[in-house]
Amino acid sequence: MDIRQGHVRRVAGRLAWVDVVRSSGCGRCDDAGGCGQACSARPTTYVIPISHAIAEGDRVEVSVPQNAPLVAALMTYGVGLAAMFAGALLARVIVDSDLAVAAGAVTGLAASVLWLRRVQPRAELLPAIRAVPQTRTRPES
Repeated sequence: MDIRQGHVRRVAGRLAWVDVVRSSGCGRCDDAGGCGQACSARPTTYVIPISHAIAEGDRVEVSVPQNAPLVAALMTYGVGLAAMFAGALLARVIVDSDLAVAAGAVTGLAASVLWLRRVQPRAELLPAIRAVPQTRTRPES
């Protein structure tokens, strides 16, 4: 589970817009040979479904399941690529023409886009939000 600190910018219905500061990928952004950009980047905003009361301005922890990025990449690229090849192969079997193969590939890719838009994400792969208790510091006298 990858857990990051965030700040709720906006809440509308069952969605929250959360600003999350990215952590460095290299660990030495400002050093010579470092990436030079991840540490100084502005926060990234994520739209996350919420199941409990979160208010604008709350500090939260955003947790992403470890395998969620892999599953999302496989669903996005793998399904599209497999459908494109399946469409091209089917067109090649039915009609032996380059134009038909190209049309079959485009049709398969379009079918995968339509299917991916309709499929509901699995709840265990969605990011979760947990409110962080606010700690109040006493003013020094």
